[in-house]
Amino acid sequence: MLNVKEATELLRDEGITNNEQVVIRWILEGKLKAKRTKNLNINYIIKPTDLAAFILEKKIEKRSSQFGVDYHQWEKTFYENQQLKEENEALKSKVRIEQAKVRGLKRMLQAEYALTDSPPLTYFELLGLELDADKEIIKKEFKKLLKALHPDRGGDDRLFRVFYEHYTKTK
Repeated sequence: MLNVKEATELLRDEGITNNEQVVIRWILEGKLKAKRTKNLNINYIIKPTDLAAFILEKKIEKRSSQFGVDYHQWEKTFYENQQLKEENEALKSKVRIEQAKVRGLKRMLQAEYALTDSPPLTYFELLGLELDADKEIIKKEFKKLLKALHPDRGGDDRLFRVFYEHYTKTK
């Protein structure tokens, strides 16, 4: 435990202040944690950890004003940036998994087509619609499919072009 005089000496060594009255004012304002003592010769006692935290805060304050950077805002922005990076990596992983699923499904379809001699699929079968479906419903389903296959959303470019050609024919 340190008294005000010892704390002032340490603060002087750090270049923060050399005045005991300033230290007492900081204690009274609540900026520096201290306890009042019963001893009449020593007014306050300060824990070394509280003094170290205060010194660190004052140094950060000094650097912030010196360089024009708000440390707390910077720290908050840095933390948010870290969170966004983690979320971005998680999304990239999910996209890679979905792309692997799509590749697997394509291979399965190719293998199935190679094994069967069935007639080619119609728009209705491909989109899962009834044979008497309205033209607007067909266009709407094609748009959904094209949206899912769009290269900007992680879809296959060649597959997108093929379905887009079929979509333009249905217009």
